[in-house]
Amino acid sequence: MLNLLLFAVVFSARGIVISEVMANPKGGGGAHLPEDRNEFVEIYNEGNEAVDLYNYRIGDGDAVDIICAWQDSIILEKNPACIINWTWLKPKGYAVILDPEYLDPDAQGGFVQPYIFGDSCLILTVGNTTIGNGLANNDPITVFSIYGDSSTFGTAIDMSDSFPGNAGDGFSWERIDLLGPDIKENWAVCPESSGSTPGRANGIIGVIDLAITGVFVIDSVVPGQGKFFNFGVSVRNNSFIQSPRGEICAWFSPGDTFLRTGLPEIEAQRETIFVFSAVMPKMQKELWVKVIVPNEKDTMNNRARVLIVLGGKRQVLSLGFNSFTPDDDGFEDSLPIFYYLPEPQARLTIKVFDLQGRLVRTIVENFNCDDACAGTVYWDGTKDNGRLAAAGFYAVVLECKYQGERIRAKLPAVLVKK
Repeated sequence: MLNLLLFAVVFSARGIVISEVMANPKGGGGAHLPEDRNEFVEIYNEGNEAVDLYNYRIGDGDAVDIICAWQDSIILEKNPACIINWTWLKPKGYAVILDPEYLDPDAQGGFVQPYIFGDSCLILTVGNTTIGNGLANNDPITVFSIYGDSSTFGTAIDMSDSFPGNAGDGFSWERIDLLGPDIKENWAVCPESSGSTPGRANGIIGVIDLAITGVFVIDSVVPGQGKFFNFGVSVRNNSFIQSPRGEICAWFSPGDTFLRTGLPEIEAQRETIFVFSAVMPKMQKELWVKVIVPNEKDTMNNRARVLIVLGGKRQVLSLGFNSFTPDDDGFEDSLPIFYYLPEPQARLTIKVFDLQGRLVRTIVENFNCDDACAGTVYWDGTKDNGRLAAAGFYAVVLECKYQGERIRAKLPAVLVKK
């Protein structure tokens, strides 16, 4: 009995982790079709000792299967560096549990043996015709041994968070922090164009994604021509790793770049505000800001703009820019509307009208601003009925009521569709 307990302690100390799940392979479903043969579950050994996965179990909530070694050497024709006929997973190594029909000789519908596995990847399978009862998009998965070692995917203990779900046709779910908990926030869709990274480091870990989340004038009173004013740039690191050093550039459009300075490293999932100074131009212009970092693939959200209006006093109503494109590409999908009221406790109404004077959207109506004099609201381009408004010119109208007085301001905006 004592030996059995010691044996159990050794195994429970070992750390296997479900690191990636492909529940929705690219292609059609049904007998001999891609969805029937290309499902996989990836396992990572985070411990410092090899783990024998022989007789480990895998369950999808519908059925439980025994994990066993992959034996068909045909798989080595495309992946000669993989390991088969073996169940020991080396420390810091990856194993991929494949659907037993991955090498189906009667495969139909294309996508035949689509995966390139990482070097020294251990290939495993199950003693059944499918993994579990066939992986569905919303199936939670558990890998476990009789000795207590286990890992989960899909937050099985929290059935209210709507996770897992569909990652997209041909895309896998990847664990962000391999040592982190099984919570919705620790899983992301694989960003690789191939859709998955079986048997190697998850693609989500190495992706750099910086975004400018805001450009705004800081001064409470915007100065006149030729005077200095201060503006802020909010930069967020959407990556799950620290971003490298880069560069921030700024310019008035049209015009040359007047600011080019270093961008420091930003911690993962953090937002930082940088403050700069510029000389007020001779006329109303757009201030553009861009961040540049090496090895970033998606730069659509790396730039932003704000409309700079000659000052003297702060405008009651101003827009972030004159035009916007609500096309869900992550860049200027909504129109920032800035307001600055003469005093707190004012009642604020902001509406959008078309050129015929017809009401398109009520942004806020008779809103009590409490103790705040300034704020920002957004128009996402939709009408009051929820449908996207047509491309064209619109009027943003502000009304403010306070102490029996009424202030009204109106500015044009252009909704552009690409």
